[in-house]
Amino acid sequence: MESIKKISLLTILFTFYYLVAGICIDLNVKVGSIRGIDNVQVVLKEDKITKISHSKNISNGDSENEIFEQNGYKLTIYHKEKKWKLNIPEHMPRKRDLNHENAYCLVDKSYCWSEYKDYYCFYNYQ
Repeated sequence: MESIKKISLLTILFTFYYLVAGICIDLNVKVGSIRGIDNVQVVLKEDKITKISHSKNISNGDSENEIFEQNGYKLTIYHKEKKWKLNIPEHMPRKRDLNHENAYCLVDKSYCWSEYKDYYCFYNYQ
């Protein structure tokens, strides 16, 4: 009987966690430029599990957004606005800001890049 109580309590705790905490998205975006070619590196994690890890060279530099697709996820980065959006409209009805974290340069300034991050949780309220 005691083990049934422990299992029930554990089940209740996990159910409560998923109902309240939901899913958390951790996004890290690095943007740099070398010899006129912009490079965007994206790592998107859901509950600490990598879902998108991708890098793209953008030769014209005029692109207003870039789309990254991997593992059933579709992430759009809006460069000029410094915002992002994931293809989960019921949980992400609007764009979110990318927060500028750091800027780095090589000693000779031949290559510089900026790092942006955001962390977002949405709740399983259904």
